[in-house]
Amino acid sequence: MRVTRLIWSMLLSAPALMTPLSAGAVDFTCWSPGGALLAGAAGGYWTAERIANAIPFGETISRGEGGLSEQRRSLKDTDAERAPINEAPYKFGGKLLFTLGGVDYTASAQFVADDRIVMGAAHSAWGNGNQATNIRFYQGYAGGGGTLYQIDRVAVLLRWTEVSGNPPSMARSQFDYSVMRTTQASAVGKYELGIDGAHVDDNVTITGYPGRLDGGEYMYRETARIAVQAGTAYEAGPHPMYGGGASGGAWFVTANNVHKAVSVVSGGAPDGVYGPSFTQDTADLIAIVKNGCP
Repeated sequence: MRVTRLIWSMLLSAPALMTPLSAGAVDFTCWSPGGALLAGAAGGYWTAERIANAIPFGETISRGEGGLSEQRRSLKDTDAERAPINEAPYKFGGKLLFTLGGVDYTASAQFVADDRIVMGAAHSAWGNGNQATNIRFYQGYAGGGGTLYQIDRVAVLLRWTEVSGNPPSMARSQFDYSVMRTTQASAVGKYELGIDGAHVDDNVTITGYPGRLDGGEYMYRETARIAVQAGTAYEAGPHPMYGGGASGGAWFVTANNVHKAVSVVSGGAPDGVYGPSFTQDTADLIAIVKNGCP
């Protein structure tokens, strides 16, 4: 593990971020999460049986605990629908497989900003003082199909490690994202990074693998409206994909055929979901992880 503070003013080599990063500082912790049998890309630790038995990971917020706004409308499971996984931008996403505290879990993640960068939720990478291991990204996962990518570096903001033990809240969610580097470049493309990319009353599409719908075997999508933006966090609703497994799934907006990831699923309940608003720190952390956390 490495905890450090770096000043970055550089160009990313990937076309996703072509302008220089402004001088700034970001505190983070970074580690190698390979775990058991890293070399076994086609199987290794994550056999079909392990994937089937892994627990959909998530943070469900009960009303009154996290400060979610009052329910805005009735919800049904059909408010979320299967995403067309072979189409952009859904094909940029997939299922995240990882071990945390000795337990195997699944969550959601996607390629963002660079062909070798995957983003998910920080609570799917670091929790209760534990770093996740055995991390793999199963791009395009659908009922067992997809492409398995190995992860060789993962980082979360140091602020996340300081608040990760707190109950889910909007304030906590602003630090709830992880940045991971794959050993091979994406073969399907990526989301662009949307810094402060959505605002109150904007509609966003939210993706993920909710365990309560089809057992988490397929990516789902929902449309939510941003109800609150406070600091560097959002609250949007409704959230029919609640209940675990969708953690880390992208919130995205599309304009001029460009798909920008503006947040990831942090925690939620049927009527609302929290997520971070990406900032320059996010872009800086992506650059750091792409370069191996030197």
